[in-house]
Amino acid sequence: MAGLLWWEGDGPLRAVTAPELRAAPEPFAATDLASTEEEAGPKTRTEQQIGSFERPERVPEYEILDERRNERDGARGAWLMVDTRSHGEEDYVLITRHLKARYAYLDAVSVEFIDLTETLRYNGAAVIFNTPAGVGYIGYVYGPPNARGYDVRAAD
Repeated sequence: MAGLLWWEGDGPLRAVTAPELRAAPEPFAATDLASTEEEAGPKTRTEQQIGSFERPERVPEYEILDERRNERDGARGAWLMVDTRSHGEEDYVLITRHLKARYAYLDAVSVEFIDLTETLRYNGAAVIFNTPAGVGYIGYVYGPPNARGYDVRAAD
C-alpha cells in the first residue's frame, strides 16, 4: 500500500520549534526536611501536623526492642516493639505520647507493647499518625479518628 503526501500551502514547510525547557522543581522530600531525622521536629514539614508533640512529664519505663522502617506512597513510617512492665492503658498512653514526640519526623508509627518478664505476651498496641499522609499510611480511609494523633488499646 502506498500513499502520496501533498503540501497545499503557499509558504515553505517549517520545522516544529522546540518548546522552552526549564529545570524540574526539587521534590518535597529534598527541600523541606531537616538535614538529619534526629534533628527534625514537628515543624520541619510544611504539611499539616496532627496532635500535640509535647513530651509527658512522667513516662513509665520502657525499652524499644525492635524497630523497622518503611516508606509507602510518600509516607514514612516505623513499627516498634516496646518492652514495658506497665500493663494499663493509661501508662501506654504516656509511652505513646513520648514516642510521638520522639518520632515526630515520621508520618506514622505503629507500636506493640509486650512484657518480657512474663511469658512473651501481647499486651496492647498503639498507632501514631503525625500527618495526613500518616493517617493514610496506617489505613484510616476517612481521615484521622481523633485530633490527638494517636490511638491506644490495651489487651484484655
